[in-house]
Amino acid sequence: MGAADERVTQLLDRWLKSVELHGRYLALDDAAYARLQAWPRHERPTRWVVDLARTRLLEVRRLLGERQARGDEGFAEALELMAFLTSLLGSEHVERFIPLARPRKVARPRGRPAAARATRAQPVPSRRQAAPAPDSAPRPEPLPAPSDKITATVIADAARLISWGREWPQLAGLIARLANRPPETEVWEILRSHRAQIEATARRPRD
Repeated sequence: MGAADERVTQLLDRWLKSVELHGRYLALDDAAYARLQAWPRHERPTRWVVDLARTRLLEVRRLLGERQARGDEGFAEALELMAFLTSLLGSEHVERFIPLARPRKVARPRGRPAAARATRAQPVPSRRQAAPAPDSAPRPEPLPAPSDKITATVIADAARLISWGREWPQLAGLIARLANRPPETEVWEILRSHRAQIEATARRPRD
């Protein structure tokens, strides 16, 4: 199995697990669904959308398995490039998608809401404890100087890809394939040096 086959297989498995979780979440009301994790802005998927996504994912995984059995590595590479182009060209203002669901979060459709339990269990701060300064929270680093155009471009690419649901290990390979970007080894150096800024930028709410 080639590297592209392995990456695409892992991506399909991750999406399938996410879709299965969304199938369970259909029984939750909107408030309980919102508490599950920090969702990106999106239109909550309906049962029809979840079922269709599961069907299509299983079909793509079947086709991928057939091509892998034939030793055809180009099929996985084409799928990977198409997924990247779809994110790059077609998702700027799209909110009707199924966001990646994290398995470590579990639904609690019955009983007292998790948020209420956490609020009740939170200790009351002592009066002697000084309140934190308003500006004590960590802030993202400023963007690089305009003269460092390559670094600024790579940082912007990485933040955008993370906001679209890409995982950190995928970033360097995806960015290096874009036009006028440095080789993958140089992209990795920029990503490692500016990881905190990239992740902070990617988490900023959209206007």
